[in-house]
Amino acid sequence: MTQMSLAKQGIFTREMELAIKNEEISKKEFLQKVAEGKIVIPANRNRKREKYFAIGDGTYVKINVNLGVSEACPNFDLERQKLELAKKFDVESVMDLSSGLDASNFRKYILQNYDFIVGTVPVYQVASRHDDITKVDSKEFIEEIERQAEEGVDFFTIHAGITRKALERLEKNERLLKIVSRGGALLYKWMMTNRKENPLYEHFDEILKICKKHDVTISLGDSLRPGAVYDATDALQIEELINLGELTKMAWKEDVQVMIEGPGHMRANEIAANMVIQKRLCHGAPFYVLGPLTTDIAAGYDHISGAMGALIAALNGADFLCYVTPAEHLRLPSLEDVKEGIVAFKIAAHSANIAKGFKKPLEKDIEMSVARRDLDWEKMISISVDPEKAREYRSSFTSETCSMCGRLCAVKNSRDETIL
Repeated sequence: MTQMSLAKQGIFTREMELAIKNEEISKKEFLQKVAEGKIVIPANRNRKREKYFAIGDGTYVKINVNLGVSEACPNFDLERQKLELAKKFDVESVMDLSSGLDASNFRKYILQNYDFIVGTVPVYQVASRHDDITKVDSKEFIEEIERQAEEGVDFFTIHAGITRKALERLEKNERLLKIVSRGGALLYKWMMTNRKENPLYEHFDEILKICKKHDVTISLGDSLRPGAVYDATDALQIEELINLGELTKMAWKEDVQVMIEGPGHMRANEIAANMVIQKRLCHGAPFYVLGPLTTDIAAGYDHISGAMGALIAALNGADFLCYVTPAEHLRLPSLEDVKEGIVAFKIAAHSANIAKGFKKPLEKDIEMSVARRDLDWEKMISISVDPEKAREYRSSFTSETCSMCGRLCAVKNSRDETIL
């Protein structure tokens, strides 16, 4: 029984109770939307946690942090510090994108030691075991999915939307960047070399059986997402979305929970329309976006570009934001890069939640405004998204006002009782 099938029977599970605890949605509406697939609770039954989170319509916007060891940088301790940073900032989800010899060990470490939602891309693990992905038997992809499901992974990115038909269009398309999805590119190479259909598409029914058995949420990957603003909203992107919508219906028939992954790079003025198109084509399934980045020239500052796009996306239907760090496109992110990315996307999600009319997020802003009115610096610092940075900045000046305004402080002068 999955969370979706239980919701259809009117059963409110422990996972649902914990997930709704910090939301502002009624149990009746929550249960109905889980049953309809409009809300997902990634909750692999093989892994019991103290925290669960809901993603989808009527719930707070959540964020995901990508991390993991790589073949080029197999630094287990550094990635462990990143996990602690994500925990410190109350991140809801982490996605382990590990590759190389330590990939399996790092995944198991996360699953055993943290209460995050944990996602993976199983094709990465398969690719890490082989020098040539094209020589992998299609059964190995399915076996790896089952192995990770048994370990307790809560959601998989499954690149099942890229098909042989889509590749024919890709070869004729004038994209600047053909494929920027790592998983999508691996499958593209496998398909082109072997002249066969995408094994994740061809064996999707087997994947559904595994996910149903362990209640793993499927995050349908966007192999053909635009990697350049010039390429956004093209036929390739839309065709894959149509495929993902059909796969969503297949999953729902088996009571398997589904999220849809969205565009990576996109002009700001196209984001709102894309969110509407996605929700329509994919029947209201929760939407998970990487950024999107609103410009391609922000190397070193992509967390800013990404957070701008994420806010627009969240205001128009996106439910789950995958963070971007300043190191995007340049290197594996450092600890400081991860912090900058988390903070930027926490701000984007919080801003969206205020705009969506949620009361609790707005209460924090009101509390901050009162502290500013009272020139209560300790309170201001404690409420800040990053208190350590706020304290560091404030420590450079110790008077009642800040060093920007000094005796010209508008707040102080407008409340000065000696004038009355």
